[in-house]
Amino acid sequence: MIEDELNVWFEDQIVGYLWRDSVGTMSFKYDELWNEFPLSISLPLNNNAEGLKAHYFFANLLPEGSARERLCIRFRCPNTDFDLLREIGSECAGAISILPIEKQPDTKQSYKKLDDKTLKKIIETRGAAISVEDKQRLSLAGAQDKITVYDKEDGIYLPINQTPSTHILKFEVSDFKNVPLYEVYTTWLAKAIGLNTIDIELRFFEQASYTISKRYDRKQEGKVIRLHQEDFCQALGLKEKYQRAEEPNFSQCYQLIIEHSSNPLEDAKQLLKWLIFNVTVGNSDAHIKNISFLYQNKEIRLAPFYDLVSTRAIEHLDITLALHIGKQKKPNLITENNLIELANQCNIRPKRIINIVHKVVSDIKEAQSVVKKKIEESYGEQPALQRIDRIIEKQIKLLQGI
Repeated sequence: MIEDELNVWFEDQIVGYLWRDSVGTMSFKYDELWNEFPLSISLPLNNNAEGLKAHYFFANLLPEGSARERLCIRFRCPNTDFDLLREIGSECAGAISILPIEKQPDTKQSYKKLDDKTLKKIIETRGAAISVEDKQRLSLAGAQDKITVYDKEDGIYLPINQTPSTHILKFEVSDFKNVPLYEVYTTWLAKAIGLNTIDIELRFFEQASYTISKRYDRKQEGKVIRLHQEDFCQALGLKEKYQRAEEPNFSQCYQLIIEHSSNPLEDAKQLLKWLIFNVTVGNSDAHIKNISFLYQNKEIRLAPFYDLVSTRAIEHLDITLALHIGKQKKPNLITENNLIELANQCNIRPKRIINIVHKVVSDIKEAQSVVKKKIEESYGEQPALQRIDRIIEKQIKLLQGI
């Protein structure tokens, strides 16, 4: 049936076909002429229909939690992965577009500028004021409300129809007003110690704050070009992004890089630094959907890091690590033995991990004052950052003792 089939496109080329069975499980088949790149490490190029791995790949393109529920209610869409992809899948993360089989991709690129009144309404409603015609702007994965936009010096624009965006605008979180500030501070701190991160800045509209970050899966060459990417949930063919028992775990991510990165030595080092950085700054929500591969110039590289937020600075959130350090899931209880366990899981020397811990801790201590000064010069004094600094101080004291 037509309502149970979708086409997957890259620009104006058919990549393959997506459909669901009677219980809602999605399967995928590459078009026999498609040979540009595989959609995922978990979906190698062939002409065979795939099962759960295909379902997980496409489901992981979608928003999660309450953000997803609000979308389904607003657009009167059944809360299924397939139905939601049909509604908002035309502008996904990465290079692909998902469309009903009766629709052709629109390759024209055009944008409409948001006036102050409209932008204010969008910010106040955390994206709920986006019109039905612009619903694909709400398509990105994750639990936080966000929209995709085109950012220029003279203002913020909404892409029309399937026109690709260049930036992501993320709103304040209900009851957690400082999340945009925390994300900018954490990300700038990561960049200051040598991690490859997204470019992000904090902006204000009257009393409300929001972040705007440049998309690494887009580039401009006269027009905006989509670049393919996949997160590590997709690459591993998994549904779950948090470590609950044995998997997903950090060593699986590390092994993905060793086996598939075009520069495994550099990317593996970045991933290890990312893990220790998150532990040090209190980001317990560093799960595997926050790590991605970027496909460009026939290379596969670790994408810039994103969604870097010191979650432990937010009251009442669980501090359990999204990825455990060895067998330890509490960041305030990490020992040298846990780091040795982690090294053994990754099949690397324990001394290498411990050296990275000491280097990351030292670099963060040195960078904090510089980044704080930059924040204050850009946005004024921000007393709320003291919560992050106190967490960092405690974690540094713990890790320096190893």
